[in-house]
Amino acid sequence: MRRIAGPISKTSTTARPQRARLWLAARLTVLMLAGISILTAVPASAAPALARSVASGAVQERTAALASSTSGPAAFFGLGPSSATKIDNRPYFAWGSTPGAAFADYAAVVNFGTQPVTLQVFATNAVSLAHGGTGFLPQGRILGGPASWITLHLPGGSSTVHLGPKSQVIVPITVSIPKNAPPGDHVGAIVASLTSSAVAKNHAKVHLIQQVASRTVIRVSGPIHPQLSVDSLSVEYNDPLNPASSSTATLRFTVRNTGNVLLGGKESVAVHGLFGGSASVTNAAQIPIMLPGGSTTEIVKVHGVYPELLMHGDVTIKPLVVAGQDDPGLRTYSASVTFWAIPWIPVAILIVIVLLIVLLIWRRRRRRPSPAPDGPAPVASTTGVEA
Repeated sequence: MRRIAGPISKTSTTARPQRARLWLAARLTVLMLAGISILTAVPASAAPALARSVASGAVQERTAALASSTSGPAAFFGLGPSSATKIDNRPYFAWGSTPGAAFADYAAVVNFGTQPVTLQVFATNAVSLAHGGTGFLPQGRILGGPASWITLHLPGGSSTVHLGPKSQVIVPITVSIPKNAPPGDHVGAIVASLTSSAVAKNHAKVHLIQQVASRTVIRVSGPIHPQLSVDSLSVEYNDPLNPASSSTATLRFTVRNTGNVLLGGKESVAVHGLFGGSASVTNAAQIPIMLPGGSTTEIVKVHGVYPELLMHGDVTIKPLVVAGQDDPGLRTYSASVTFWAIPWIPVAILIVIVLLIVLLIWRRRRRRPSPAPDGPAPVASTTGVEA
């Protein structure tokens, strides 16, 4: 299951020398276009319960590379579910409730570093990204949704938390579900954010917004409908000239979460021919756990497909749910499409044979003498006129 929770980051730069400013701006532009998040995460060895809500190893490696190119103390902090006194083992905030109910919980905000930090802590909403992924809205764009149901009781009624070195703060949480909240899963996150700056080796000043998010999943009771649909299924097949050789069938399709709960799946693809031949890719890819209304476009290549004229492409998706959830009514979702796979050499030979037969029949009919007409032959008569 692909993790929903994850860090979010933004980066901006200013440089003292003009050349360094242009160089750093170009570099950060390339990084942002490539989708690389620059952030500081909690080491897994320091807090297992919190490490599950931070970045993947690839992102952490890029973070280490950035840290090596800058001077100044590194900040290591995290956020995750807790009891009133200590961190617990929950990987994320999972709440179930009826409409109109209210309940309480706790979040631990931890500073693992040797320097004090002041963090902004806030609740936000999840949004669907391309390829079925999940992201979280920045603080200035949060409107309504599950974020408005969550109240964080920070010390002194502030929007920030000040943490000394190697310390933690337990933040009480109150969740109030509206009476008109629709049934199903409502996803957001609780975010800890740090604004800081560092100096790179080229003396450019880099301003960083480092964020760690721990997801919140609120399941409102009522009719639960786990549902995936497979739409826009099409096949591209490169017909081989030799019927004894195979080619590749490329299947393209869109998987949508049309239900009201978080749902993903494992996809399998198969191609079947008119004469019994088949080729398949089992567990071709894993559809990420998508938000209700989310979608992803998949492309799967099936090799070793022999041309058998009329072919069928089939897609099957076995559902995957969020760990710890039990969704009733789960089933396998599938779709099928028909396409032509033509072996051109035997088809061309068959066309030539048919043309030769037609030509022979036509020439034969042309050489055959015409039959004599029925009845006596007409007698010519002349009429003379006397002079």
